[in-house]
Amino acid sequence: MSARQRLRLDWQRGNVRNLRAAYERARHVTPEGPHEWQMIDAGDRLIRLLVHNPGIHRDRAIFYFHGGGWIVGSPSTHADISEALAAASGLPVISIDYRLAPEHKAEAALADGLAVIGHYLGIEGAFASGILAGDSAGGALALATASRARRMGLQIAGAMSFYGGFGLTANPRLHGAAAARDGLDAGSMRRYWLAANASAGEGICSLPALARGLDAPVYLLIAGRDPLRNDSLALARALRAKAHPVTIDPHPFEGHSFLQSSCARRSKQIAFRRMADWIGS
Repeated sequence: MSARQRLRLDWQRGNVRNLRAAYERARHVTPEGPHEWQMIDAGDRLIRLLVHNPGIHRDRAIFYFHGGGWIVGSPSTHADISEALAAASGLPVISIDYRLAPEHKAEAALADGLAVIGHYLGIEGAFASGILAGDSAGGALALATASRARRMGLQIAGAMSFYGGFGLTANPRLHGAAAARDGLDAGSMRRYWLAANASAGEGICSLPALARGLDAPVYLLIAGRDPLRNDSLALARALRAKAHPVTIDPHPFEGHSFLQSSCARRSKQIAFRRMADWIGS
């Protein structure tokens, strides 16, 4: 059993700093492929980036937002996903070390994403367009940032969410021992949401806000055994009701975070191949 599978933390009541340290130790990944760490100056702060395929010159790049309930995680803890995405797509993937809650609300994470995207897609930027992607809480951030970036005139070709969480707390799947063990129960999800948002209601990453604001093509990877499955299904229904272009990639026998599971090799291969096809189209 890997350290990733042995990770058992008190997500409802644990001290956030302790949760971050334990999560980082258990899930730290050192990329094997071409990569480098970079820093960009956002004026009042420096933003750290993990860049995969840094030597590849393309018109387009992928900007990645890691998961972790808005309170834990880093590009290092999700480098397995961002590296696999770079290998499958053949594009540079830029994973963003955005500011975390509760010290910073979701707006700060979104601002970090916009600063990085603007740096690379601006008038003198290295790329003509970008695709935003993320998993879990990072999937919600990717979708929210895509909406804001397009309104700013940045060329966003699409947005991808992998088993995203959009604040759908009225969800019977959030009850049960398995959900609580993995930090995906109703109590834990409420803690994450309140840490990242001003209230328990609508926020920039909430389903109503995303359904209203999205105007780029959307790709939703959905794991059938994920307690958060209904979040993505509800968003897909809301987008389709508006005739918005949305692609669903279902994996009915997998759970949350299966892209980081050593037991889901076949499903991961299929998922990354489908992602690459969608990006290429």
